[in-house]
Amino acid sequence: MVGPLYARAKYSKLYPDLFQDDKAVELIEMVMKLRPDSNDDFKRLDEFIDELLGLSFVIRARTFDDTIRRYIEKKPSATIVNLGCGLDTTFSRVDNGSILWYNLDLPDAIEYRRRLIPETERCRCIPKSFFNSSWMDDVDFAENNGLLMIAGGLFVYFDEESIADLFRALAKRFPSGEIIFDSSSARGNSLLNRRFKKFGVVGIEHKFEAKSQKQIEGWSPQIEVVDWFSFFSRIEKKPAWSRRTRFLMTLNERFMLAKFIHVRFKENSDSTS
Repeated sequence: MVGPLYARAKYSKLYPDLFQDDKAVELIEMVMKLRPDSNDDFKRLDEFIDELLGLSFVIRARTFDDTIRRYIEKKPSATIVNLGCGLDTTFSRVDNGSILWYNLDLPDAIEYRRRLIPETERCRCIPKSFFNSSWMDDVDFAENNGLLMIAGGLFVYFDEESIADLFRALAKRFPSGEIIFDSSSARGNSLLNRRFKKFGVVGIEHKFEAKSQKQIEGWSPQIEVVDWFSFFSRIEKKPAWSRRTRFLMTLNERFMLAKFIHVRFKENSDSTS
């Protein structure tokens, strides 16, 4: 949970023209003051989160920010649901004063989150697994207002059938809703799993691979892929970044090692039957 937050804070300071997350900077400074011994933890994070991975966290956040802003320009009173929110701070960057936001994560994650980021009337928490479909009833959904979900670094840890089942449930419950998420290829998953092993990260493994738009749309006739693009294809690579980082970003574009997928759930006359 702290890793992506730390990366957003660190690279916000380094490249504010690329991305700025003042809330992440504030929270990391707060943790450092509350726990002076946390410096060793952050040093270990620096070793694990190299430049490429750190920028990946930032670019994912920026991509989601841009998607949300475009969406709420058309639907200013939309509901936004952040699946597997962790210590995400997107609401503080995109709030237009009228959206309704839900942060969804496991109960222990939400408990930790609430210690650092209090809830508000329009930014609420749901302490449930996203596989527990009852969370959908906790969301105030008005089809005319619109609903957009974001899921960053979440689905990769599960098998395809579990994700497909979730999407079928979402399509039925939230017709005309949308979701944007990221996914790796099999090769991308293998590289990340090797990195986990190298740094002694246990208990997690990248599994799910989004191979094609046809694969995603094959889960349900109500699913429509409206955008599909390489992870680093819509940002300008900076000369200040290392040659290795820029090379690996270019390699990712060539082989689609990681990508963003934006899905819309079609309205279906049978969805209410």
